[in-house]
Amino acid sequence: MPEMPETKLILQGGGMGEPLQFTTPSSGLLIDVVRELAGDGQLPLYWRCGQGTCGACLVYLQHADQPGELVMGGKERNVLVRMRLLNEAQRVAAYLPDTPALPRLACHVHLLPGELQVHW
Repeated sequence: MPEMPETKLILQGGGMGEPLQFTTPSSGLLIDVVRELAGDGQLPLYWRCGQGTCGACLVYLQHADQPGELVMGGKERNVLVRMRLLNEAQRVAAYLPDTPALPRLACHVHLLPGELQVHW
């Protein structure tokens, strides 16, 4: 049976002194892994929603495929516009520049193989 690809997460934020490094299968959403780590007391987080509508799980990402282009879903875009983190032109653009400066919501980020640095 072939091995499942893995994502190496490097998580930093919320007043953490040092980043937490964690390897997980490359499947599912970032929010699922983060909430499990927070529930175990490994991360100082209190994100409760997970529905993609409140914006509490705001993160910034760094990964090897940057810079690039990202197709962001409408729900995530609308929340980020409501939070004034994206403007109207970005809300209607087909693609957004995928850079470390692009705000994302952890409940919309799919885990892909490789290293993913997550800051909040």
